Formats: sequence, C-alpha cells, structure tokens
Amino acid sequence: MSHVDRQRAQRLMSERGLDALVLGKPENFAWATGCAPGVAAFWRRAGAALALVPADAGLPISAVVTELFAPGLRRALGDEQVRSHADWIETADIRPWQAGDESAAVLAERAWDAAGRPSQGLSRPAAFDARAAFAALGELLARHGLARARIGLDLDYWPVLDFQLLTETLSEVRWVDASATTGAIRAVKSPGELERLRLAAAIAEAGMHAALAAVGDGVSRDDIADHWTAGATADARQRGLRLTGQWEYVSVGPLPWGGNAAVREGSVIKFDVGCLVDGYSSDCGRTFAWGRAAPRAREIMAALQEAFEAGLEVLRPGHLLSDVYARASSAMRRAGFMRFSRGHFGHSLGRDTFCEVPPFVAAQAHMPIEAGMVLAFETPFYVDGEGGFIIEDQFVITDTGAQACWSLPRGLVQLG
Repeated sequence: MSHVDRQRAQRLMSERGLDALVLGKPENFAWATGCAPGVAAFWRRAGAALALVPADAGLPISAVVTELFAPGLRRALGDEQVRSHADWIETADIRPWQAGDESAAVLAERAWDAAGRPSQGLSRPAAFDARAAFAALGELLARHGLARARIGLDLDYWPVLDFQLLTETLSEVRWVDASATTGAIRAVKSPGELERLRLAAAIAEAGMHAALAAVGDGVSRDDIADHWTAGATADARQRGLRLTGQWEYVSVGPLPWGGNAAVREGSVIKFDVGCLVDGYSSDCGRTFAWGRAAPRAREIMAALQEAFEAGLEVLRPGHLLSDVYARASSAMRRAGFMRFSRGHFGHSLGRDTFCEVPPFVAAQAHMPIEAGMVLAFETPFYVDGEGGFIIEDQFVITDTGAQACWSLPRGLVQLG
C-alpha cells in the first residue's frame, strides 16, 4: 500500500508548479508504491524502478519496474498503471501444462509462446537497460497527458549519467529537482509508517535493558553492544517480527571513538542505537556512567539536558524546526559553551539509506513542525578526554505536542 498522502502531495506540488514526481530512489519507490523495487535496484542506478506520482490526486500512481517484479506491482496498482522492461533473469511459467508428460524444454517454449516472446532476436541486458525503462516511463507520461509537463525528480539520488540519458530519451519533459518537495511530502507519516517507527523504537529500548544489565567492571564496549543487539533481536522475535536491520554507536570511556575500551570506575557509556522494521529506522540515545561520574562529565550532561529541555519546549506545531535549533544552541551558550556549534539537533525518520532523513532540526530549517512528523531530537557532544555524550529521543508529533517513544530517563544515570 502506498504511503503517499495524495492531498498533501497535491498541495505541495501545486505550490512549486510541479505536474508530477518521478521517483528513482529505491526507498522513495517503495514509499510511493508500497512495493519492492526489485533486485535490479541493488545497483543504485536510476531506471531499475520508477514511480510516477501525478500532482492531481485524482490520477493513479503508476510505475515502471523490471519484468520479474512486475506481477506484484500490477496486483498493487492495476495492470494499466504498470510498465516493465527486461532484466537479466530468465524465467518461464509452465504451470498451465504441468499435468502432461512433455519435457521441460517443450513446456518452456510453450510458456514463451503464450507470453508473446518473439521466436528469435531476444537479447537480455547484463543487468537492465535504463533506456528501455525511460521509454516505458514515456508511455505512462503520455497516457496521463504529462509528455510535456514540468516534472520533479529526486535528483539527490540520480547519477549524472542516468539523468543525462533520461533527458535525452524524454527531451520534451521539463525536468526539475524536487528532492526538497519529496522530503516535505514524506515528512508527515502515514499510519503504517507511524506503527513501524514506534515498533522499531520499542524494540531498540528493549535492547537497552539487556545492554545495561551487562555493564560492569572490565566489560568491553563490544560485549555491551552485543548484548544490545541480542536483546533487541529477542524482543522482535517475541513480537513475531524479524528486524530488517540494526545499528549501534556505543562508546565506553574517555575517548568517544576509542574502539573496544573496557568499563572502569567513572567510565562514560554512550548509546546511540536504532532498529529497522520493514526498512523504517528508529533513532534514540542515552548516556550513563559506571560508578560516580567525574565532575566534568556531570557538567557536560547538565548542559546537554538543559539544551534538550529548551528545544523540547518548542518541538510542537506552531513552531519552526529552526526555533528548536535556536533554543538548544542558546542553552548551550548559557551553560558556558560559548562556541559550541552543531550543524543540526536532529532529523526526520523514515525508510531510507540512513537513519538521518531530511528535514533536519537546523538553523536554516524554517519549516513548520506538523502533526504526523516523526523526529529524532538530540543534543550530542563528543569530548576527547571525557567521552561521548548524547540525549536523543524519537518523537511522534501530535496536534498538542511531542510524544516520546522511549521511557528511559534522559539525564546522566550512574550505574553500579
């Protein structure tokens, strides 16, 4: 099922003078169609899978995909909305004639006849033919009256050579960059996306309890991280889920990037972790100390917590993402860190190649905070000599404020 809010998409595309979007990034394709882009997308080249999202919400979403994955896409979108192009994989469907005693070769030839395959001259590409994919896209554009339209692309993904081939193949279309528009549409989540992101956060927090139970004198960073991974995996299994990925940035000791350090008295232990459910990544972080934390560690965490609380006050509809950034930055300066400069204090979450997805909580992000957004808000600081420090929560924005997805305390917790 598509996760596109068609009314929101129509409004944002209309404001930017776009007649449609063509999405080539595999993650954007899956978001728009609700279907897998196929194995050809592993090459990360445009043309393997293309989603066409007209600005007019009354027009259906269409797509181009390789032959192997076309049947599933047709079931989701309808036969008329799908065009396919050849990939390198050879197949034959002999099911209608299996009851007989003919050989496999005879049945394969019969299947190819039924599918309309030419008797000679068929030559499959080594992977896929992007020119054929763009020609198929042209058929869909013509069908919807968009052959000379102004169409946005997710150009933050497209390789230069693929974009050049697209413009040569479909030269009458006015192609423009719509990366920011696509990000703005995706920033407000569908109910299905909200469910996946909440689940991913809950599973990651379950892993935290397993990791914290393993902390002790002499325990290594890698052992703590392994316990988090195992705990999250076990929780997902209990829920009847299989994670599509996990990631962790755990650090131990006075060096934020100190490798496989072991826990000692006063060690700072930083967790920045996430789990992926159907490709949707959570992102939360906490900081702990083993035994009594050093005075400077407590000072740093107190400043970060003040900055976090200051930003959280305006993390709600009626404010801009840049307001959150300004509040957090001002709090760090009030705490005495006068030249503290962080590029962003968080980001959107979703299905993508990395957990940090635009829009960002940044000085330049004069974008309204809206209900339905899922934002990771964070105040990190990495101090060689003291350790890595972070407070990060994943929030679902509602009409009345921000709902946190983790329940662990945000301040510096002393363990042991």
